[in-house]
Amino acid sequence: MDNADLKESKKGLLYPAYHKLYSALSSLEKFEKGTNFFDNISHLDNFFSEYRNVTFMLQKSLAHTEHLKVYEENRQKYLLNDVCKWFIEKRNEVLKQQPFNLEKKIRIVVYTTTDNIALPELSFTIENDVEFSTLIDSMREFFTEFNLIEVMFSAEYSFYERGSNEELYDNFISGINNMKLFMTAMKEALKETDVLSDQLEKKIDKMHFHRIPKNMLLIDDYVFYTRKNLFEKASRAELILGINDQKVPFTNFEKMFPDSKDLFNNFIMMHLVIFQMQKKLMPTCLIVYNDEKMQFMSFDSSIKTTIYRKMYEIANRIEVEGIIKVLYVGEMYLYPNNQKILNMERRERIKYKNSESLIFFKSSHDLSTSSYSFDSDKINDMEYIVSVLMKKDNAFNNLAFMNPIINEFKRLNLKK
Repeated sequence: MDNADLKESKKGLLYPAYHKLYSALSSLEKFEKGTNFFDNISHLDNFFSEYRNVTFMLQKSLAHTEHLKVYEENRQKYLLNDVCKWFIEKRNEVLKQQPFNLEKKIRIVVYTTTDNIALPELSFTIENDVEFSTLIDSMREFFTEFNLIEVMFSAEYSFYERGSNEELYDNFISGINNMKLFMTAMKEALKETDVLSDQLEKKIDKMHFHRIPKNMLLIDDYVFYTRKNLFEKASRAELILGINDQKVPFTNFEKMFPDSKDLFNNFIMMHLVIFQMQKKLMPTCLIVYNDEKMQFMSFDSSIKTTIYRKMYEIANRIEVEGIIKVLYVGEMYLYPNNQKILNMERRERIKYKNSESLIFFKSSHDLSTSSYSFDSDKINDMEYIVSVLMKKDNAFNNLAFMNPIINEFKRLNLKK
């Protein structure tokens, strides 16, 4: 056996299939919301082709082995579903008939302290696509008419096969997860040791498209400074817990704070401790459901538009998901009650801040609200913390960005 044959024999039976899956996902990694249609269609065509080749390669590898039966069983279990069948159909189309027929939709939502305004959805195909910079450029005059110092807005992208109402992202995530489960099942069944397959599996697990939250991939947040006629795009981050079910039981808090049944109080104490250790804190929501479960959502952004959008999104989930409370914690700058300072842009106003505070706010389905404000410089003083918690009066009646949640609870109460 020569050296070439020796190297080939060291490759496991799953290696060719893993390489095709890696190639498929590499193509999808290049798909970006702001990329032109020609490039994105090419990436999708390559994805469909390579995704289909995963099973082709595996069939070839297992053709003369005893593993064909387990292959058929796992294929039946993980890959014989509507999404995977659709992938195969698209692969045949893009190879033999025409490039993928892509449609892009953009939804602009403007956020103010009193309302959120969703503009009519814009639809684009390869025939009429425009650069997003050109699109928002054309909206300068519209944003100026709000008569605001800063106009906060987000741009949400969605992609479809033209003529279909099914969003591509959801199909991609479903298809990728099923294929990963299929490959994991085959790996467990074959029980082979293969360094190359292991390396590819690790590379696949680190890829972004199927791991990063949908909003991080497909939504951009902006602020338009009307006086200077400038746009600023947010730099953002989100905490990913790495678990499938982001909802956890209330009892998790009871284990941390066995002497307290007050969820809001426990939420406050936990984040005060975190702030004491880190001296900073990502804005965080605790979403409480009617099935005695809860979900943490932590994020960060260079502009406040993201906070407004997050609360708007949570408000839209309240009725459908049975949300009964929303708790919030974040840092806030306090300013002198000076109209001149309050009329400045955020970037200019920050140098006039009086202090920094850690604020907590709770809004509930029974329309009750509660809030606390802690001076960031005094967080290590336990006597100060107790004194703030003992006060019966709310630190403030409302936070403007919490209005969508408060208003949705009010709307649902009127329906009763």
